[in-house]
Amino acid sequence: MLDNLRKELEGFALNVIASAKGELQSQGKVSSGRLKNSLEYEITEDKGEIDLNFYGEDYAMFIDKGVQGANPSGMPEGAIARYNKAPMSPYRFGTGSGKKGLRGGINKWLTQKGIKGVRDDKGRFLPRKSMIFLMSRSVYLTGMRPSFFFTKPFERYRKGLTNKLMNAYGIDIKQELDKEIKDGR
Repeated sequence: MLDNLRKELEGFALNVIASAKGELQSQGKVSSGRLKNSLEYEITEDKGEIDLNFYGEDYAMFIDKGVQGANPSGMPEGAIARYNKAPMSPYRFGTGSGKKGLRGGINKWLTQKGIKGVRDDKGRFLPRKSMIFLMSRSVYLTGMRPSFFFTKPFERYRKGLTNKLMNAYGIDIKQELDKEIKDGR
């Protein structure tokens, strides 16, 4: 019954997802491609109610909204970043609600990026375990900047959506009424 409304929602969802994937790509946030490839939507209809839901990897919301650091002032003196990278994020390191270890994620990221090792400021080789420790400490204490890879496209395409949905719904109602009149109900 709500075919026109469904088409508008599908167009909106397809635009948001395509733009979100583009944002990830342009911001260099594609490592394995898992997040980008996981983005999808679902439209359900039940008893005249229609719902649109977006889905993605569990960590998508952290990449989008960022994560507050647990304690930016805990970084050593002279560290480049001693500030909270996502002060407005609803998510925060140190709450104990994380499911996966930060070090494991950083180790996997280093592997995917092909980063084998670096040298410190004195020219000494820095072992992989040391790099993982230093990076995870920095991320944990200062947080992760928000990318808004999903929020930006969602808000951009949401403008004017209400009018489009109202018009589509009006057409659907008119078509249904015309059908009922034609069928003599």
